[in-house]
Amino acid sequence: MADRTLEPNEIAEGMVVTFDWSPEKSGSGGTVEGKITRVWRPENDVQEFTVEEDDETVWNVYTEYRRPPVERIDLSGDGDTEPDAETVGRLDEIVRS
Repeated sequence: MADRTLEPNEIAEGMVVTFDWSPEKSGSGGTVEGKITRVWRPENDVQEFTVEEDDETVWNVYTEYRRPPVERIDLSGDGDTEPDAETVGRLDEIVRS
């Protein structure tokens, strides 16, 4: 079976991916599967991308860091307030789904 692991510069908007993340502190991380809805590439390298997991949760990954932080954004609010965003851990791996 071919290796499906992706480097950040190999991702593109519209691609469906799964990524694993580890928590910042003790505890368990998680696995997220979703569609890449935004890739920020100000020059040649991807510095940030967004994965839409479902209608209420999106994930931002900031790839310009050595251990890329993963931020979960909860969109389930009433629409009158800013969505809740929380840095939950660090990116471990991205794979094509």
